[in-house]
Amino acid sequence: MLGNTKSPYVLDYFSGSGTTGHAVIQLNREDSEKRKYILVEQGQYFDSVTKQRIEKAICSSTWKNGKPVDIQTGISHCFKVIKLESYEDALNNLELKKPKVDLFDNNPDLKDDYLLNYMLDVESRGSLLSTDDFKKPFDYTMKIAVDSAGAFEEQKVDLVETFNYLIGLTVKHIDAQPERGFVTVTGTLPSNETCLVLWRDCEKIDYEGLNKLCDKLALNPADNEFDVVYINGDHNIPTVLTQTAEEGGETRVLKLRQIEPEFLERMFSEEEV
Repeated sequence: MLGNTKSPYVLDYFSGSGTTGHAVIQLNREDSEKRKYILVEQGQYFDSVTKQRIEKAICSSTWKNGKPVDIQTGISHCFKVIKLESYEDALNNLELKKPKVDLFDNNPDLKDDYLLNYMLDVESRGSLLSTDDFKKPFDYTMKIAVDSAGAFEEQKVDLVETFNYLIGLTVKHIDAQPERGFVTVTGTLPSNETCLVLWRDCEKIDYEGLNKLCDKLALNPADNEFDVVYINGDHNIPTVLTQTAEEGGETRVLKLRQIEPEFLERMFSEEEV
């Protein structure tokens, strides 16, 4: 159990059918406390068993023959399901540029070395995630395994949410308007710097559209609201404001960073063990 006594976090790394989450919900129902839970499960039964049990526990304290017995015991509750990319998912999305001529027929050891140290690194680069994918970040998909037999289907991947975790952002507010071509996320970085992350569909919001959006968000060096600003795609947003002597002679710099290199570096960086 983590956190303080008033609002602790209960962690179950092998959640199974969801007994721990069910127990936390029932305790909160009984004493009106605000305990939170984190459940981790890799079994294929998660959607059909674990998740459904949590949903039923929220709706009613008791069930009989698949129906809630006392609907008045339902509580206000919100939970988020986060699915992580598996090893098999990564393999399904690799696209290797195989040489037209097999140069290693007579040297299998050299072929294995080539596959492990060059082909999987160099010739598959960009097949999982490339800078081009950030031009339309709300449409990014991956081939996700749906059963143990190797079947998969295209599913959307939330790049916005992923980036929040990669930079360690404590999210304060999200304005999601993908139909209008943008999503903004505000929060605090581990360095305690205030941060704005601006995602845009580069086809819907071009240079001129981005400038108008930034004006609407008061995103400029004259504004001191955010210490760090992340934006995807190319842009021509001014980052420095220098005032004249009559205006005070102050120089302000907008700490502006591109999402793409930060995302890819954190996503694929190798850590020494």
